[in-house]
Amino acid sequence: MEQILSNSSFDLFTETNTFKPVAHLGICKLSEQKIILLEHTWVDPQKRHQGWAEKLLTAFMQVSEFQEFKILPLCPYAKFFFSQHPEFKHHLINQ
Repeated sequence: MEQILSNSSFDLFTETNTFKPVAHLGICKLSEQKIILLEHTWVDPQKRHQGWAEKLLTAFMQVSEFQEFKILPLCPYAKFFFSQHPEFKHHLINQ
């Protein structure tokens, strides 16, 4: 699984398809405040219901570049993810 991070997104690619992401997370990085907004998630329709959204958020939370940032999930799935993963809750802005 390949990961690509930009200022506005975090994408996961399968090893067999590096042209189209299998999962996408739209983000907005507020550098001065050290806050990252999780705006939306998207998973390829053929890969839905196979755990890719969870893999996407887990991989994003493990990116060391953002360990000092606080997270504000705006996306409904991201909110659900944090409710199911207490190991990452300390990264939330209200925690």
